[in-house]
Amino acid sequence: MSLSPARWNGLAIALHWLAAALILFLLAEGWTMIHAGLSAATTFDLYQLHKSFAFVVLALTAARLAARAAFTAPAAATGPSWEQRLAALVQASLYALTLGAILAGWLVVSASPLPIPTKFFDLFVIPNIARADNAVFAGARFAHALMAYAIAGLVALHVAGAVKHHWIDRDDVLARMLPRRR
Repeated sequence: MSLSPARWNGLAIALHWLAAALILFLLAEGWTMIHAGLSAATTFDLYQLHKSFAFVVLALTAARLAARAAFTAPAAATGPSWEQRLAALVQASLYALTLGAILAGWLVVSASPLPIPTKFFDLFVIPNIARADNAVFAGARFAHALMAYAIAGLVALHVAGAVKHHWIDRDDVLARMLPRRR
């Protein structure tokens, strides 16, 4: 199947917004699981849902990276070179941190001293990638949290950049990334 540039662009936009929505959901849900003081049963259910959606984001991120490798990305916005480098760094960091946070989370549940299986939307069990190990568990948990906070900060910077382009530069960067109706 061959994708025209217009179809590819539409697919890239759809994948971007779907991944963005799920990442924001995961950040909010992760914060809720840790800080909301919910019942143990509710927290357990949220953890299972969190892990399932994380694997969806892992697949989406892999698909986005494969698509970026296979297709030419739209031209970058015009502007100062430092701004273009910052935008590229933020985008690359979001990809890397998303993958890193998910893999660290997978390592957390794999190395956990509590052998609770990860059930993908209650359909099947995701295999562990490590054996139970308290030190690995603690390190992966710290890394997972650190990367989640870094993602939240970079998302804020990414949004600020889009808003700047729209309201200050008055260019079409944000408009190009909005879904189009036919």
